[in-house]
Amino acid sequence: MKFRSELIIAKSTFQIDHATTMLSIGSCFASEIGKRLTDARFDMLVNPFGTIFNPHSVAELISGNEVQPDLFVQKDQKWCHFQLHSDLNNTDLQALKDQLSELRKMTQEKLAQTDVLILTFGSVWVYRHVESNKIVANCHKVPQQQFKKELLNLEELKHQYISLFDQLKSKNQKLRIILTVSPVKYLKDGVHENNLSKSILLLLCDFLVTRFDFVFYFPAFELVNDDLRDYRFYKEDLAHPNELAINYVFEKFGSVYFSDKTNEAIHIADDILRLKNHRPFDGINTDKKEKIQMLEKKFTLVSGLSK
Repeated sequence: MKFRSELIIAKSTFQIDHATTMLSIGSCFASEIGKRLTDARFDMLVNPFGTIFNPHSVAELISGNEVQPDLFVQKDQKWCHFQLHSDLNNTDLQALKDQLSELRKMTQEKLAQTDVLILTFGSVWVYRHVESNKIVANCHKVPQQQFKKELLNLEELKHQYISLFDQLKSKNQKLRIILTVSPVKYLKDGVHENNLSKSILLLLCDFLVTRFDFVFYFPAFELVNDDLRDYRFYKEDLAHPNELAINYVFEKFGSVYFSDKTNEAIHIADDILRLKNHRPFDGINTDKKEKIQMLEKKFTLVSGLSK
């Protein structure tokens, strides 16, 4: 008997290995997958501007535009910016401006030479700052009356991303883009509203994949919602996929984009990380260093990074 329909995904026309340079931007799910790629020793930059949920703000941040000066806000004696996650803050305004300038420069440099850009969209429900009339990425717990909630327009998003992807490709001819829709449920918006939001994101991704031959879609959303399809694969909030689900999605990602040799290198990297994090019961590490050195040499050989 079959109790679920496993999603079979075709092998990608291009492969990702440890020589591939990558940048991942988007929702908290982008951070989860990005962390696994980083732990597996891929050349990876993950969410330099913090977690960003909506595609409009994602596009604004990677377009290279200057950070809007009228969107800085002071909250609890710390300065933040409405276009960025609250993790990026500073008690000194100028120090924050300098930090954001460096992040912007670093991200643009990475975009100019990266092989794969992974974008994970979370929601098209956004908040518009009333005073500036600009869409924000994070409200930073500022009083709600300073914002109005709205749904991003699909046609406007299409035009925004056509322009963005044309711009990115003109600066980096080798660039490939992988789009995903986050399986995280935004239940605070409402069940129907969450489904409406995900539908718009799926339509946007489908349009962009059809429009550009260097843009691809990875079905993270479908893997959790239609393949696993069970609340035992969610955390206690019943909104965020748990560790088991994320591992399953990452395994599927590897089946699409990794060769057997790359998967072997990932397993070696996992062994090295596990050994480094392991604390022996008796406190003795006699052969731990030698094992790590042996695995490091094996990883270098298998990954091809010795060249």
